[in-house]
Amino acid sequence: MTMRILYVNPLALDANPAIDAIAYGLQHVLHPAAIELRVLFADFTAPHYRRQYEAAIATGIAAKVDAIAIYVIDPSAFADSVAKARAAGVPVFAFVQPHYAVNASVVYPNFNHGVFMTEHLASLLPSGSGVAVIGGPQSVDDAEEVAGLSFALKRSHCRLLNNPEDSRYCNLTDVAAGAREPTLRLLAEFPRIDGLIPYNDETMLGALACLEEAGRAKEMKIVCRNGSPAAVEAVRQGKIAGTWDLDASGIGTTLGELIVRHLQGGEKLEGFMAMSPVGRMITQANLHTWRPWSERVQWMPLKIGL
Repeated sequence: MTMRILYVNPLALDANPAIDAIAYGLQHVLHPAAIELRVLFADFTAPHYRRQYEAAIATGIAAKVDAIAIYVIDPSAFADSVAKARAAGVPVFAFVQPHYAVNASVVYPNFNHGVFMTEHLASLLPSGSGVAVIGGPQSVDDAEEVAGLSFALKRSHCRLLNNPEDSRYCNLTDVAAGAREPTLRLLAEFPRIDGLIPYNDETMLGALACLEEAGRAKEMKIVCRNGSPAAVEAVRQGKIAGTWDLDASGIGTTLGELIVRHLQGGEKLEGFMAMSPVGRMITQANLHTWRPWSERVQWMPLKIGL
């Protein structure tokens, strides 16, 4: 009998290419192992997100799936729901390690991403340059990345202009439209910005649109994170100086391998953590070697619902 895995995706399909790629990467490993991936969506930006997520996990328990995969935004959220699943004999796997027990998880080298992104940007700027950072929605992985950005900037020859942990300078929605308000605020408060680091590609796309409207896009060097097709195209066109390719599909395959090891290999991975790929900065110098995520894994339609 084919095993079924439920993955509760934290954003609607097509809202963020990196989040989509993670799901496709997960499916890429499960499918050849005869494990069927089913997906339910609980948009973390929606008003009733927590209720939706809890309901999705409950649906998985009731359907007697063989395992549940979750994406951790708030490390303390859904502890009760996950405990109920595990008590019912349903193992739980997580993208990002929460503050409670799961069978296994994948953690990202977010701090390192932030450091390496900053080092690349700083190498393009003269001493004393002012750099602004647009932070994210305070999820675990985004907060760690911003910590790395701040750490490296404070130790570089550049100046950090704003506090990227202040929600006024953050894209709280994780999609392009959410970058408009913090970008306009930065432009209003800082007449000169030499470098800009939007924490992810979607934020970069929204910020770049604002900068172009204001006629200030060419004033600053920009780097961002994810390595999405749209960001790579922006590198190709010379609009940004680089995007950190974190191999989003590889994040999915990493968790998929843990699930297969547990369900088919019989390994008891209680609390085991694996690290996702570190990745690399994509610039004009190496973009000819970049491969889209959809070419790194088999891109099959996701099966929605149980």
